[in-house]
Amino acid sequence: MTEYSKIYNPLNTFKIKGLGEKTLDKLRSMGIETLYDLIYYFPRAYEDRTNFKDIINLRQDEYAVVKGRIVGIENRKLGYRKNITKARVSDPTGFLEVVWFNMPHLKYSLKVGEEYIFIGNIKRGYNFQMVSPEYKRVEEEKEFKGEILPIYGLTKSMKQSTLRKLIEGALNNYEGYFKENIPAEILKEYRIMERERALREIHFPKSTKGAEGAKNRFAVEELLVLQMGIQEKRYLGDIANKEQYKLQDNKHLVKRFLEGLHFQLTGAQKRVVTEIYRDLNQGRITNRLIQGDVGSGKTMVAMIVLLYMVENSYQGVMMAPTEILAVQHYLSIGRIFEKMGIRTALLTGSVKGKAKEKLLEEIKDGQVDIVIGTHSLIEDNVEFHKLGLIVIDEQHRFGVVQRKKLREKGVLANLLVMSATPIPRSLALSIYGDLDVSVIDELPPGRKPIKTKWIDNEPDLEKAYTFIEKQLAKGRQAYFVAPLIEESEKMATKSATELHREIEERFGNYKVGILHGRMRNSEKDEIMGEFKENNIQIMVSTTVIEVGVNVPNATVMVISSAERFGLSALHQLRGRIGRGEHASYCFLLSNTENDSSKSRLRVMEETTDGFEIAEEDLRLRKSGEIFGTKQSGVSDLKFVDIVHDVKTIKMVRDLSKEYLKENLGRIENIYLKEDIKRKFMNIENN
Repeated sequence: MTEYSKIYNPLNTFKIKGLGEKTLDKLRSMGIETLYDLIYYFPRAYEDRTNFKDIINLRQDEYAVVKGRIVGIENRKLGYRKNITKARVSDPTGFLEVVWFNMPHLKYSLKVGEEYIFIGNIKRGYNFQMVSPEYKRVEEEKEFKGEILPIYGLTKSMKQSTLRKLIEGALNNYEGYFKENIPAEILKEYRIMERERALREIHFPKSTKGAEGAKNRFAVEELLVLQMGIQEKRYLGDIANKEQYKLQDNKHLVKRFLEGLHFQLTGAQKRVVTEIYRDLNQGRITNRLIQGDVGSGKTMVAMIVLLYMVENSYQGVMMAPTEILAVQHYLSIGRIFEKMGIRTALLTGSVKGKAKEKLLEEIKDGQVDIVIGTHSLIEDNVEFHKLGLIVIDEQHRFGVVQRKKLREKGVLANLLVMSATPIPRSLALSIYGDLDVSVIDELPPGRKPIKTKWIDNEPDLEKAYTFIEKQLAKGRQAYFVAPLIEESEKMATKSATELHREIEERFGNYKVGILHGRMRNSEKDEIMGEFKENNIQIMVSTTVIEVGVNVPNATVMVISSAERFGLSALHQLRGRIGRGEHASYCFLLSNTENDSSKSRLRVMEETTDGFEIAEEDLRLRKSGEIFGTKQSGVSDLKFVDIVHDVKTIKMVRDLSKEYLKENLGRIENIYLKEDIKRKFMNIENN
């Protein structure tokens, strides 16, 4: 086992030809520090030099190797100090034009009538053309290696040939350290390539089929390390907590609460509540992600379960990402629960001094049934009497560490995490492999779809403003959102302060407020209170209103410089309207020429389905760091396409569960166990 652990040792402890201090510095700048990092620095593409083609069979944009005879060659001037060398090449099937720029000496070194091998990319003009290829005389063919060369992502200081030699040297010397880390039964059942062979095939494939087999193997391996680690913790947790508690299943308060509602729960809400009840009544620790689009009624589900736990002698917590949202939850939930004899308290950064000390004592003594708050809830001095349920709202705003700290405060670690940012099923399976996933895929009856229009010119903007004026005249309210607080010299983007001045001037008959992140919480609360009461008709804001603010009378959302927002943010902002009985309208202002931005804006016009938007967002932005708090960037899954490989992700997740069940939670393969330990050590340290 000691030898296997060496793969994680620093590179300077290994003997590899060409690995000096300068090269080590270059590798470090590429994130390569250990032997594992070097061997697992996989190619981003390949040059296939085995692809010998007759000229007649060439295709546009393919990388090909052509054997042909030069029948003519000439130099032409293109302008001052610029020239082009063109060779006409033939084989028995046709002709190919071969071109080099600013290399006039080739006219004299290449011989008309001689046969050559040309290696390069094929382009199509009037005829097929190969631009700036490598070449060899056929007489030298024995020196030409028809091979598939790896192409790596590099910094400017590193050469492809240097990295190839380093990896080849590392494999030659230390390949034996990389023991098989996929259990034998999984290798056999799913016909997966063995690790040592796969490492050779991924870097120096003998065929494209070999490279594909290696890619598939490493896709399964990285998912297995991720999922087996997640599922092991879940399995052992379930065993340890099995029948740890029995609820009396009191539901009198829940029944009273539901009877007092002026509407019926949707079928989806009832289904999710039933799923949670089933967990709780089996004495199983609930660990569940509740997904639902904006306005689908996730908070109502959370309220029912919180009420249920309080009625069965436990405390509950709801953590929100912002003070505005925490206050909103407190005012709406607290008001209803207080009437039922349940004490609800608010704990945020604004609660200080003796008031905070008194509240903390009451929470510890069990005088408070439900605590609603922000990050303040995870402070060390917050202790609970008998915490049985944690609800985390807007899960994507919190990291793994915050979630863990809050769970450690509970007698029972029952956890519901809610997300109004719809997550594609494939990503949910990857990120939340330790959570059961419940989806609220129904909107409450009476909710009307929001109409969305992308505006890219002044005449249409003027029409939109006229339309908005009519909405305001009917007593409705509007949001205007800008991406910045103040004007920036670097970005030609309308700021919130500038937009506020413009809107005040344009809609002079109405009161216009402004809201942004630099304001004190008390100021924000006061302004949002005024807006909710319709004392302010137009709210100019930054994305501080993206999460949670609920004003049913607001029916218009105008997003300035909409190209600066991701799809997820646009969808969240749009979700601030359409929360009442009136038809709602969203206007996206942008005259962008960027193709990616145009794609996003078209998607917003075409659909209000959050899950469809999430899939498209994932395609455009990539999946983000699986275990981090980042919501964009390159995924730490190298071989798994999070959008298209749902079957592989589900397969590995299911086989991980099955393996642990059969082995009573033990991971028998010691090499896989070591890789999991390293993976999760990195996660917890980040």
